[in-house]
Amino acid sequence: MLPRTERPRIDAHAHIAPSVTRQQVHDLGNAFVFGMTRSLDEARQVVRRVDTNVLWGVGTHPAVAESRDAYRPEAFRKALEYFAVVGEVGLDRRGPREQQRTILDSVLDECHDAPVLISLHSTGRTSELLEALERRPHPGAILHWFTGGPTDLRRALDLGCYFSVNGAMPPETVSAIPADRLLTETDFPSSRRKIGARLPGDTTKAEELIAASHPGSQPRALIHDNLRRILSVTGALDRLNAQQAALLYPVETEPLLPPVSDGSRNDHQN
Repeated sequence: MLPRTERPRIDAHAHIAPSVTRQQVHDLGNAFVFGMTRSLDEARQVVRRVDTNVLWGVGTHPAVAESRDAYRPEAFRKALEYFAVVGEVGLDRRGPREQQRTILDSVLDECHDAPVLISLHSTGRTSELLEALERRPHPGAILHWFTGGPTDLRRALDLGCYFSVNGAMPPETVSAIPADRLLTETDFPSSRRKIGARLPGDTTKAEELIAASHPGSQPRALIHDNLRRILSVTGALDRLNAQQAALLYPVETEPLLPPVSDGSRNDHQN
């Protein structure tokens, strides 16, 4: 167990090499990181790992041709039962649209009623990704580094989506997202230069952005309550190992925030 002086930083989307050592994981410090995988092969490499502060995902990155070509629905289905997080998956303007759609639809079909969170990539194809979610909604949908406009935001809120935000995102985007739908991320190493993160889990800039965009909020406590809510609603909380659950939510857990808003801009600004 890591020493606990305060609640750990939450990084809901980062990339960590499957070969990372225990010492390197320990060096992440007081952070809890969702470790995205870009392919089913990467997911196979991490499936037997037991890390206290890294929650590994099973994914197929839409912009990686080798990962798309290697995707097999039956292999994803077999792997899914061993993970609490699916990611990174989604759509990307780079690469063939139909192949990406087919894979995403397959992933969402397999995730139906599964107790998982889904970290979704939507660069350049946000509207299309939301169309896929409207056909196959899931309570664990988290839009990573959301770049959509007001109409897409409303659609995503109506679907119950959460949003993992980082310090490189525009303040107006973060302020438009209701506080009770926010999570923090680094997207390490992609955003390293933009946010100055040294390691996965360094969500300082994201927390500062949330504090500035939602005056009066306490970002760390807010993110923990939001994460527990989505983990509980989906049932993914039961897939965390005992050490992970204790790190995130010790016995003296504070009460949850009020229920999720309907997405209006006024219900979280009193």
